[in-house]
Amino acid sequence: MKPKLPFTEKFLWDLYKFINKTRKLTGKVLEEIIPEYTHHKSKAALRLMFPNFNTFRDVWEYKYKNKKKNKNYFYNLIYQLKQRGYLKTLRIKDGSAVTITPEGLGKIFITKMKLADKKLRKDGKWHMVLFDIPESKRRNRDLFRRALQYLGYKKLQKSIWVCPYDVLKETKELIKRYNIEFCVELLLVNKISLN
Repeated sequence: MKPKLPFTEKFLWDLYKFINKTRKLTGKVLEEIIPEYTHHKSKAALRLMFPNFNTFRDVWEYKYKNKKKNKNYFYNLIYQLKQRGYLKTLRIKDGSAVTITPEGLGKIFITKMKLADKKLRKDGKWHMVLFDIPESKRRNRDLFRRALQYLGYKKLQKSIWVCPYDVLKETKELIKRYNIEFCVELLLVNKISLN
């Protein structure tokens, strides 16, 4: 069962999916974006320009027409997301474009982890993550732990987490995203005692 997302996360996730769908349909690459990439602030790597934002507004308003309180509801939501630092508006030659900021991409990445399809491994084995992340990377360590929880991992010891679900791909994305490859080990174990 998929978790119920806060409305702002749902909006960002819908925007992200819409952008990717638009790209696939038109065959156009607006700018390359890899949200699973590193957590650095490089605008070149993380900026996503989306000039046809009005199309998204129309689709979004149709999808959520029962929740729309007034005509300005959509723009109030955009304003709130800009205030939180998740979106930014830029002037371009044809008008304006909306950009998902690095903070917004981080939020989308966490949403992706929350929505990951968690199926028990067919072989009954467990994924085990062992890590020793230095204090200099404390923020990444804390974000990594929280994301492990979203994937269904349980803490066995302080730096040892286990999971019965088939989430190896997502776990590797986490490790790459937080740039902690050098201090994490992944194991596949036959049996776990959680007592």
